[in-house]
Amino acid sequence: MNVILKFLEHYSFRFPKGYPDLNDFNDKKLMYEILDELSLPLYEILELDESAQDIKDELIAAGYDENDIVVKSSKQIRLLSKGSERKTTMDKLLQDLPDSKLDINFKGSSLGAIIANDGTAIIVKPKEKQGGGSAGLDNEDALTNGINEYASEGAIDVVFEGNNQSISFNNVTLAKQVGADTAGGKKSDVALYSNDNIVGNLSLKKSNASMWESADRRYKALVNSLVTKLLNNEFPNVGLRSTEKEGIYRLFDPQTKIDISGIVINNLPDNENESIVFGTDEPKVQVVKHTFQPSDFSFNDGVLTIKAGTILTSLDDIEGTEYEPILVIRHDVTRTATKGLRPIVYNKNFAYKGDEIKGSLVPLDYNQVV
Repeated sequence: MNVILKFLEHYSFRFPKGYPDLNDFNDKKLMYEILDELSLPLYEILELDESAQDIKDELIAAGYDENDIVVKSSKQIRLLSKGSERKTTMDKLLQDLPDSKLDINFKGSSLGAIIANDGTAIIVKPKEKQGGGSAGLDNEDALTNGINEYASEGAIDVVFEGNNQSISFNNVTLAKQVGADTAGGKKSDVALYSNDNIVGNLSLKKSNASMWESADRRYKALVNSLVTKLLNNEFPNVGLRSTEKEGIYRLFDPQTKIDISGIVINNLPDNENESIVFGTDEPKVQVVKHTFQPSDFSFNDGVLTIKAGTILTSLDDIEGTEYEPILVIRHDVTRTATKGLRPIVYNKNFAYKGDEIKGSLVPLDYNQVV
């Protein structure tokens, strides 16, 4: 398939017309936003296919910072890491990516590369040597360094001032990055300590982040239930058609015979939303949506005040907003266990503009699928 068609198929549902109209200012703006999300200049879109982007999504879900993941081509990703941690990062990749392997002789890196199960090569590069494009600290670094700069001489109080609410933590002595520990459904990226005790857990989402979770494990059974119902023709407006690859299907409209880009599952149960957004950490995670800058920090009389964007502390903060979790099931030929379909949980505004669904996505209710 033409790579341009692959791109359009992958992202068409984000455009009101189902495709980017380059004569429309808003469509052109959205196109550049998508390219920015992918960390690709315009010319490199010609080399993009779904494979590398799928692996990027898996890395983000495993706790790697989105800004450190650079898609270089259809089959190669550059992962930025501190120079002293490159070997440790490669060892961790082997654990985080099922069926991946080390190719010690891969050209372009003295340490070789990690080869994902679909053949995508991940080269771990030292962040300090990648030039101006990666000179800035990632979000976790920006926050932890900003707090520890003031806490190094004694305990401080930390206050996050969001545009919807504020949260505070007393007697903070250390901020520590903990995003690599996702065992048991943990969601915290930064833990705030008062001496040896954790007094706060924060999940950081950059201002433009749209994804809550890559949900292969969580929703494998649900997707397989959906596949069974689709093959039994239980929905009039969406079905499955066979492809040239045995056991892999594509979503399509049975009436028009035209492929669709994905299915949106609305009204996920509250207990699942709680786990998706806030995880299992103790104390409970609080979500801060913001891209931190040095100008966000101000210190006065033992209190560090940090400007933030939206702060989410309970499902009440999310219900009915653009951040409400929705499950999007889209094509991915590498997901053989779910017949070529992949579940990802996004913000509601990823697939909806107001109450109108975008592009060729088809909405279904959670209770229709289980």
